[in-house]
Amino acid sequence: MGLDRSWDDLFADARFHWKEPDPAVVAFAERWRDLGVGLIHDLGCGAGRHMAFLQLEGFEVIGSDVAPRGLAACGAQLAAAELPAPLVRADIVASPFADEVFDATIATNVLNHGSRAELQRAIDEVQRTLRPGGEVLLTALTTWDWRHGSGEETEADSFVLADGPEAGILHHFFDERDLREWLSRFQVIDLERVRGELTRSTASEGEPVFRDAWQVLARG
Repeated sequence: MGLDRSWDDLFADARFHWKEPDPAVVAFAERWRDLGVGLIHDLGCGAGRHMAFLQLEGFEVIGSDVAPRGLAACGAQLAAAELPAPLVRADIVASPFADEVFDATIATNVLNHGSRAELQRAIDEVQRTLRPGGEVLLTALTTWDWRHGSGEETEADSFVLADGPEAGILHHFFDERDLREWLSRFQVIDLERVRGELTRSTASEGEPVFRDAWQVLARG
């Protein structure tokens, strides 16, 4: 999957240099500490909010992202915190890492961006690079998300968005059957829907809309 320049351009806007870790990453860090997890892959690390948090929690973390501006923002955030910055530019469908190298992988707000076939290749790469019994924590958009059906449909449940900061970027939305098929090489440990209310700025009265995502913990 090639670099979508509009995706890289997103990181030119400091609003997307998020610093607070996802609550799920905070919650599962304690689990992974108890399990003796050492090396974590932050897949699609963006501006580095999870790399900073996990390193401060005592984990070794390697980050990868396809967007140069994302990696630059991540490096700057880690430097400001005086933390190591082991960063690799890489596409989610072609991981440069060896087989069975990571104890765990996180991928939040990442494994939506691509065709269904590309996302299958991406999750297969996650499985390949996890050690036996390693875990992945991921989020993926559901078909209940407010953006489902918006923009140009390229295949079933896949749309190139026409509006908003992610306009021009391909998104795939999973129903539960599709999600479980996608994760068929994993043992799903925990699965839940997480719904968050947003305000759509383009709406005439700013009516609320809902980001709707699957949150998954699975074992390879």
